[in-house]
Amino acid sequence: MIYKIVRNFGFFNKQISTKYGKKCCRYNQDGKPLQPEIVSQLYGTVSEFINGWQIQQDSRRLVKHFYIEDYLMGIQFIKEVAKIDALSSRNCPSFSVEKGEVLTLNLYSPPLDGLSQKDFELAMAINRINFKEYFLIEIDSPDNYKKQVQAYRLKKQSEEIQAKLAQEFQSDQKQQEQKQQI
Repeated sequence: MIYKIVRNFGFFNKQISTKYGKKCCRYNQDGKPLQPEIVSQLYGTVSEFINGWQIQQDSRRLVKHFYIEDYLMGIQFIKEVAKIDALSSRNCPSFSVEKGEVLTLNLYSPPLDGLSQKDFELAMAINRINFKEYFLIEIDSPDNYKKQVQAYRLKKQSEEIQAKLAQEFQSDQKQQEQKQQI
């Protein structure tokens, strides 16, 4: 008896898929973006690790906005994000700088025209960066960013004053203790 072995192959971006009828993609999603329900579930699961990211465009994009205090350091931040992306997902995130002050990061998987798990992984990796090192302030929206930046600066200034007052209070207490011992 002679058995005839028949294999069916499908093609996706010049890659062969052994799953006939399914697309071969590096995201293991059969060439389709994550469904909105799955995106919201995944976002809820990892929300503490992707703090500040927003889901936009019918669950097809992850977006984060920053205020740039130093334009050149903002460009260095973009290079750092590009380096992280090159070493991991290679999705080529979109960057835009408006008015030289507002940086917007836009994550999605271009071959899928939507989100994949790799986008969430990249968002987590980006959130591990020390934004203060690049003189970046996280903002919710580019619409009212000046108010958000002003509130951030006032909060930072208040914390510095409180730290100085606490330090002065401790030194005054030490001096009083030394006087009582004498």
